[in-house]
Amino acid sequence: MMLKIENLFKAYGGTNAVIDLSLDIPSGEVFGLLGPNGAGKTTTLKMIPGLVVPDSGRIGINSVDSSADPRRARSHIAYVPDEPSIYPRLSGREFLSFTGRMREIPPAELERRIAFHEELFNMGGWIDSRAEGYSHGMVQRVVLSAAFIARPSLYVIDEPHVGLDPATAETFNRMARAAAASGAAILLSTHTLSVARDFCDRLGIIHEGRLIEVIRTDQIGGEDLQDIFFRI
Repeated sequence: MMLKIENLFKAYGGTNAVIDLSLDIPSGEVFGLLGPNGAGKTTTLKMIPGLVVPDSGRIGINSVDSSADPRRARSHIAYVPDEPSIYPRLSGREFLSFTGRMREIPPAELERRIAFHEELFNMGGWIDSRAEGYSHGMVQRVVLSAAFIARPSLYVIDEPHVGLDPATAETFNRMARAAAASGAAILLSTHTLSVARDFCDRLGIIHEGRLIEVIRTDQIGGEDLQDIFFRI
């Protein structure tokens, strides 16, 4: 399994955010987390790269125990938060160059990847200006580009479509599908039911910190996903 989560638990004060959550995601799969605000989606996603430390449970990433060897585990991940940010005095290109060097991508190859994503995500008119003038959608395009440039084994993305215009959202979908076809696993959260049904292979419905149902999108049939969601 590319991602193996076992009995994950996290509480903030007296509030249980994630309760006994277990999940396996193999290579090549796009898995979507669905749930209302406050259900535990973002906390779950943040625990995978180590931004939030679980109180108990285990996270394995490409057969690496994240608590035993966190640096090696993180080397397999690209994480995109729900509110992405770039240091405001860097340009988009400088941010991509910095993150690529942190990934130890050879300079010539890094330049090639940046040029490819600059064109792919239509960033040519502003990628060399400072990020302090970027809109949310522009920041999102740069941060998603950084994830794809890294070519990790596991993508963890919180609400990837927020702030993207339809054309850019479709570009993301195609890039993510290509990454999955190349063997990567993708875990994302979304509030958009149409995205969940059309884009993901499986969906996990999380409510009050518990993963209460996992369904395959190819088995939904004619039933409306919204009806399934609220019934569950």
